[in-house]
Amino acid sequence: MTARNAFAFLMTACMLSCTGKSDSGKNRDIDSTAEVTLAPGGKLSHCYRYKTEKDSALLRVDILEDNMVVGKLSYAFFEKDRNDGQFAGVMQGDKIFGHYTFTSEGTKSTREVTFLKKGEGWVEGFGEVTDSSGVLIFKDRSKLNFEKGLYFEPVECPMVP
Repeated sequence: MTARNAFAFLMTACMLSCTGKSDSGKNRDIDSTAEVTLAPGGKLSHCYRYKTEKDSALLRVDILEDNMVVGKLSYAFFEKDRNDGQFAGVMQGDKIFGHYTFTSEGTKSTREVTFLKKGEGWVEGFGEVTDSSGVLIFKDRSKLNFEKGLYFEPVECPMVP
């Protein structure tokens, strides 16, 4: 199976695993004790959390064979719409590059995301994006900025019965 086919398969599997539950947006804090499923092959997820007084985000990462990565990403920013979704991508050295498919205000969107391993956690990177067939992708990965990105600290993932 080629890497492109494996990536497409993982993206499809992630999208099919979405529960479709919605959030009223009243509670802007993301619950880091939410149920976590085992990755394919029985690997336990690794969870990370970004938190300030009014904002939070939760990142769940499963690193699979051939440096493939799947996970869940949720953002709850003050006075902004909540974003919940799945991502799938690839680990390249100390970075993850993937596509994040999420729902916000009932609309499904996809954008490229990247994270840099920093200490025990991950920093989300940002950069100029362009639309490619309805998916926002980075214009130039060499110009990504991790200096002011969100830092996700490790948190314990609950065990699934």
